[in-house]
Amino acid sequence: MKAAVTTGERRKLVVEEVPTPEVSRGKLLLKVNCCSVCGTDLEYLDNSLAYRPGGELKAGAIVGHEYCAEVVEIGEDVEGWAVGERGTVSGVRPTCGQCYFCQRRMPELCHGKDNERGIYTQATATGYGGRNGALAEYILRTPSALLKIPEHVSNHQAALVEPLNVSVGAVNLAKIEPGDSAVIIGAGKIGLGALLVAKAAGASPIFVVDIHQNRLDLAIQMGADVVLNARKDDVTAEVVRVTRAGPDVIFICVRDGEVLNESVDMVRRGGHIIVVGQIVPTEVNPGMWIPKKLTISGMFRQTPMISSLNLIANGLVDLKPMITEVVPLDEVQRACDDMWSGKNIVSMVTP
Repeated sequence: MKAAVTTGERRKLVVEEVPTPEVSRGKLLLKVNCCSVCGTDLEYLDNSLAYRPGGELKAGAIVGHEYCAEVVEIGEDVEGWAVGERGTVSGVRPTCGQCYFCQRRMPELCHGKDNERGIYTQATATGYGGRNGALAEYILRTPSALLKIPEHVSNHQAALVEPLNVSVGAVNLAKIEPGDSAVIIGAGKIGLGALLVAKAAGASPIFVVDIHQNRLDLAIQMGADVVLNARKDDVTAEVVRVTRAGPDVIFICVRDGEVLNESVDMVRRGGHIIVVGQIVPTEVNPGMWIPKKLTISGMFRQTPMISSLNLIANGLVDLKPMITEVVPLDEVQRACDDMWSGKNIVSMVTP
């Protein structure tokens, strides 16, 4: 089969022939219908995750974990699935049942009994450091790793269930109430998803901040009340002017560490800052957090994936506008390049 394979060189993928996975007991072989290029894929390819354990760029990896795929072969002892049914990532990970978190009834924080510190390593994400990512023609998955897709949900929207789930988790963590003001920094896939979910939760007004005008134009189309270009506008002054005390919540959906400091200055006293983007090591001033009585939270997929699928299936969010390009697998390098440049928001790859 064809697959997009890392070369070990920064920002460089090659499409080559690799062995097709063989179905085994308890597993499903799926043909990938489409796979969205994730921001984390780009960070891994850029080697900007090297500061984290397991985040170093390696040659021979097949990335990709935002997908829609169709069952083509069923292994022994698999029940509840039929050839032709479609699935996307479920977000369900097996738990050890023995670590501190499992014993404290917090299985969502389990990283295995040998990693009780709960430190996330990039190697735990499907497709990093291995050869079973979804930027390929076929993938092998266990039934528990898949969420069934309703017939009326398109392949492209189904592939975006996982990134939308990050946005849903962030908005849930913020505990938004109708009328709360929100600032979303970063109008990429996660930021625009947060815009849709925050709007559905009743946030108003919603500000979206970015440095790419094409993304800000799309944010207006998708329901933002105010958009601000960080390269041209005094973002903090304008947000404070409109909200008076500062916004109730800020969602940081970029990797720039300085944005955290700017958010501390911008948010109202007693406000909430949700760190969604994987901010690189940066210098901060915690002395400002205390007098402002801030809550600063890190977020990583804290909501069942079915919640995101239900939002899509029931028409409460429409992700189609953010799909800016659909390309064949042979053009995956260009798709990644166009996302690094800011030209594309979602590059959907069809193997």
